[in-house]
Amino acid sequence: MSKQLKIAIVDDHPLFLMGTRMAMMPFYDLNLIRTFSSGKEFLESLPSFMPDVVLLDIIMPEMNGLQVTERLRAEYQNIKILILSAETDEETILKAVEIGVNGFISKASQPNDIYNAIETIADGADYFGRDIAQILNEVAAGKKMQDDVFSPRELEIIRYCADGLMSKEIAEKLSISARTVEGHKLSIFRKMGISNTAELIKYSVKHGIVRL
Repeated sequence: MSKQLKIAIVDDHPLFLMGTRMAMMPFYDLNLIRTFSSGKEFLESLPSFMPDVVLLDIIMPEMNGLQVTERLRAEYQNIKILILSAETDEETILKAVEIGVNGFISKASQPNDIYNAIETIADGADYFGRDIAQILNEVAAGKKMQDDVFSPRELEIIRYCADGLMSKEIAEKLSISARTVEGHKLSIFRKMGISNTAELIKYSVKHGIVRL
């Protein structure tokens, strides 16, 4: 059995709570694992039960997992936070990372994956499931591409185009001429290998330059 960790599991689905707790039985002392059916209930239990690690769902009534994370980061920074959720879209993952979770795995994960995630973050490192890590790597690659390929001015114009602004409107925003905007757009088209603004928007969303 691993070292004695106090673990909280927060989820509004009773069967998932029970199943996850029992899945941890080979690894941890069940007496040190408590379950909570809402983020509010969990926060109200602090500090009478101060876990080392909390497993948080995201979609819950009253207070979602990201809101709970924000509260923990403000008031209980020593608690390690592992998001265990079916919500694995890019926006949710990036928001979770931004506000300071220590790990993020899918609810489709196996018990060994959950155990590895708990142990990793308890030891002070971050842990992201394979599918989550792939999304983060793709975002990072897109950011590097932005920095390497496009100038700051070109990135401004790309984002204004994605907002639906015409060249004249962009020129007014940037205090430059519409002809200069068109020159930048031609340079952007060439770098992207495209020929029009519609393709620019599609390319930019696909590569994480903008989000619609």
